[in-house]
Amino acid sequence: MPRNNMQMDGDAGYPEIERRRNRGFLGFDSSALPPRDRQDRHQLRYELDLNSWNLRIWGVAASGFLTDSYNLFATNVILATISFVYFPNQRWCGLVINLFTLLGSVCGQLLFGYLADRYGRTRLYGIELVLVIVSTIGVATSNTGYGDMSFLALFTWWRFVMGIGIGAEYPLSAVITSEWSSTSSRATMLSSVFLMQPVGQALAQLVGVWVLLGEDAAHQIQDMQCGLNSLYEDECRKIVDGIWRIVIGTGAIPALLAIIFRFFLFDCGLYTLEVKNKPGIAFRNTQRVYGTPALAAAANGVSLTSLPGFPQQPMPVQFSIEDLTRYFRTDKNWLYLLGTAMTWFFLDVSFYGFSLDNRGTLADLWATTRRLDINSDLECWNSTLAGGRSLVQDWAKMNQLPTWQTDGTKPCNTIYDTLLEQSKQYLLTVSIASIAGSACFIFAANRIQRRQWLTSSFVILTALFLITGGVYYGVAQTKAAPATVVLVAICHFMFNFGANTLTFIIPAEIFPTCYRCTCHGISAAAGKIGSIVAVLVVYGINSGYHSSKKQGLVFLLFASFMAFGAIFSWAYLPDVQRSVDDGPGRRRRLETKNLEELGEGREKARQEGELITIRDKWAEMRRKGWRGRTRLGSNAGTS
Repeated sequence: MPRNNMQMDGDAGYPEIERRRNRGFLGFDSSALPPRDRQDRHQLRYELDLNSWNLRIWGVAASGFLTDSYNLFATNVILATISFVYFPNQRWCGLVINLFTLLGSVCGQLLFGYLADRYGRTRLYGIELVLVIVSTIGVATSNTGYGDMSFLALFTWWRFVMGIGIGAEYPLSAVITSEWSSTSSRATMLSSVFLMQPVGQALAQLVGVWVLLGEDAAHQIQDMQCGLNSLYEDECRKIVDGIWRIVIGTGAIPALLAIIFRFFLFDCGLYTLEVKNKPGIAFRNTQRVYGTPALAAAANGVSLTSLPGFPQQPMPVQFSIEDLTRYFRTDKNWLYLLGTAMTWFFLDVSFYGFSLDNRGTLADLWATTRRLDINSDLECWNSTLAGGRSLVQDWAKMNQLPTWQTDGTKPCNTIYDTLLEQSKQYLLTVSIASIAGSACFIFAANRIQRRQWLTSSFVILTALFLITGGVYYGVAQTKAAPATVVLVAICHFMFNFGANTLTFIIPAEIFPTCYRCTCHGISAAAGKIGSIVAVLVVYGINSGYHSSKKQGLVFLLFASFMAFGAIFSWAYLPDVQRSVDDGPGRRRRLETKNLEELGEGREKARQEGELITIRDKWAEMRRKGWRGRTRLGSNAGTS
């Protein structure tokens, strides 16, 4: 088997095979393998490719991804309520919570990506959900309630643990879906799983609205003027303190359902065969998931009766210094990892800059008037409740709104009004457009060249951000402000129709089975580091740049990140499809390469004429340009 450093029976006379096997990676020509190895690999691929889109695999992966998206983006819902209850005048607390959540995600992606390659996918698949469930309970029960000063430390700790579980889901869900899918359905399966990210975002908002309406019906939050009046201040804080706990605690429900399904999932046949070198178990697991392969095997001329009797082979030499050096350095497959990591990094700088804790950003985009001064001209300056006192007068003394009040054009909104307005703006600007983009990509996944579309979507996003920034400067805080909102929604549609989905899919396709989870985890971690950069950049601009139209600077800055993403996707990623000519009179079609072929790495791609790195592509462009000039010159001489 590939990735095995000991000679198998029948390998005598195969010195080249043994030399390349000792190199320890999947990247070599499978036609040079001994007959038994070729038969195992081809038969397993044949049986996987007999199947199409699989509901069972999708349900297992999608349920976990939905849970993690809900819990990650629930921050957008709960930070306003937490700010209202615990730190109404401290803006840095929300930053700390977001940073530690994202830092936990980085740790989870790196750690679980490595462990899943080392010890098996299903051994880890479920542990991350246990972390999410435990941390969800921990977050929801952080302290004894309003008045406990240990709240921020406990809450941040549990969000960090939750981040580990959220991060772990990325490489595990992507790789398990990829390895269990047939070649033709791989892209649609992966993009269907990724659809759960915008669905989870929307679900968090909808649950928040549902809980808010329920609490208002039970306690009349609006009538108490929570946030504006001191009369019911303590009661309001206790009620709002319960809102975010219900919202975050609800995230444990899909996690509990998802973890049940994962007990009935087996390690992928590709991993069991190519890394653990146990063909009998690989075929049996495939049979358990897809049904009996007897007819398929008979049609392919292969008998499975002898598979369980194959001799056990030694463990692969994963993660040895020699193996890592030869795969990543000698054969320069680190270029693939550079491509996936940097494209994800640049994508997430912009994506999370607009999707995570963007309450103030959305309020600014939707504003059709200038911010109102906090003075006695406001209708809420004086209390309208007998025996109450307006808190707005305290805001005037501090010369700023509380942190939960993010819309300067509507300073008389209560916490109820603010939460409802934030959810409406998020659903209409972000969620609907993102869900539509992901759904459209599922339809187009096998109809477009995915690597080229990744580059194109980065270029389109660069142009969209530049246009949006220019439009924003022209229409911000005027009656034409909805033009910017529409453009931002288009940006979110393009995110999920292109780069956001593809940066999740491609790392699950182009690496060998032995390092697929590790490389996907590294790539995803690079993305989360980009999101940390985004959070810091947005916080820095909001805190240090006092222009009324500072959001325009964010648009223009993020456009540059999209441009860099286009460069790295163009230069460092291979094609995952090829164009096939079916004969005279027929249109060329796209054929998806299987995982085994893609796992052979950069050398295989070079043999097919692909160029990886900016230098090689630039040299090819110059060569073609020189040929064109020579041809024009010869034509001119002839005429």
